[in-house]
Amino acid sequence: MRKFSRSLPVSLALAAALTIGMAACQKYEAGITIPSVTNPGVTNGLDTIYLGDSLKIAPTLGNIAGVPTYQWLVNGVEASTDSAFVFKPTANGDYTISFKAFAGNSLTGYYYRIKVFAPYENGYYILNEGSFPNPGSLNFYRGGEDTMITNIFARLNPGKTLGTTSQYGQLYNGKLYMVSKQGAFVAADANTLKETGRIASLPADGRAFCGIDNSRGLVTTADGVYVINLQTLTLGAKIAGITGQTGGIIKSNNYVFVLSETDGVIVLNASDFSIVKKSVKADVGFARSQDGNIWAASGKNLYAINEGTLEVKTYAIPVNIYDSWGYWNAGSLSAAKYENAVYFSETDAYGSGTKIYKFVPGIDTTLTTPLVKLPDNRILYGAGVRYNSRDTTLIVTALTSDYQSNTLLIYNAVNGTLKKTINYPGLYFPSMPVSN
Repeated sequence: MRKFSRSLPVSLALAAALTIGMAACQKYEAGITIPSVTNPGVTNGLDTIYLGDSLKIAPTLGNIAGVPTYQWLVNGVEASTDSAFVFKPTANGDYTISFKAFAGNSLTGYYYRIKVFAPYENGYYILNEGSFPNPGSLNFYRGGEDTMITNIFARLNPGKTLGTTSQYGQLYNGKLYMVSKQGAFVAADANTLKETGRIASLPADGRAFCGIDNSRGLVTTADGVYVINLQTLTLGAKIAGITGQTGGIIKSNNYVFVLSETDGVIVLNASDFSIVKKSVKADVGFARSQDGNIWAASGKNLYAINEGTLEVKTYAIPVNIYDSWGYWNAGSLSAAKYENAVYFSETDAYGSGTKIYKFVPGIDTTLTTPLVKLPDNRILYGAGVRYNSRDTTLIVTALTSDYQSNTLLIYNAVNGTLKKTINYPGLYFPSMPVSN
């Protein structure tokens, strides 16, 4: 039985307050016995399970007179009249299960709140470059567990592989899109990981992907930016006016921000992809903070670009964020959802580093001391750092200095406390964590 943890959505935590034992309204006349639920069988009435699993609920009753009858409702629909109920869901989502026991002229009952996860919903993916020239791979960490599920894409899609040097992943509209430097651009169902489509190869080495709307996405490459039809997963036209290597990309309101090795930040109109402005000459990006700023970086500067006015504010930082054009990766910039904070790591040319900073604009002291210092003999690799809004943590992927062993580190994103360490061997070379 899997119990609720702090990693569950706030709405479910609030639902706990609604979990009650309800006694029927009867006249308290002499001789009437009022039954009660002495043990609901599920702690606090809350639990989580995964599709394919089942949950037996067997409440214990007290103060029963006569032979009781029972009723179980699942989201308002009768499902059983037995004393115990085996819940085996057919779809993921939030369920309310109500139990009623009738005895004589009285009844008692209990409400249960059950969260059902799809197999790969409660957790996050780790996209891996792979050991060249072997294809990239995908691992999955399930929330609250102590192991990493490795090579999950290959296991669930026999005979199919990702491209070579898989470098970027994004969850968008229920799908996981994966970009490799060479070879296939792949889409898979975000909850089952079953492949839903692929583009055999891109016009140039792939970099990053951004979903725009229900029918369009953009992919950056070593030679410009291309439109992708998300309905058919086919490659469209190249965006006019952008040549050479491009990397990071993010959509915010009416604009799309693209990182170009030649021009820095290029701002596109999200409707027709025309160039609106060539902004600051940054090398690493992007992240969107709570205040609506789009963040990029270069060397010892952070840039906050207002998503509405496109004005740029520069913040000097005491460490170097190395450009990744020669060995492209997505970079460590990430932003919090529930506070106005940006995270980044001090890096070298390969994305390696050992210190992670949390910068809160207006509080310069947040730049003087790193939020996180990696354990001894561990270095960041690739993007390395991503904020996870599901449980307010930092997902950090690290390697030993000989690259032979991998470590997933989970930190409290507010104070930098280390919450969990998962070690696993293999030449995976993690490129970036991918979460909602």
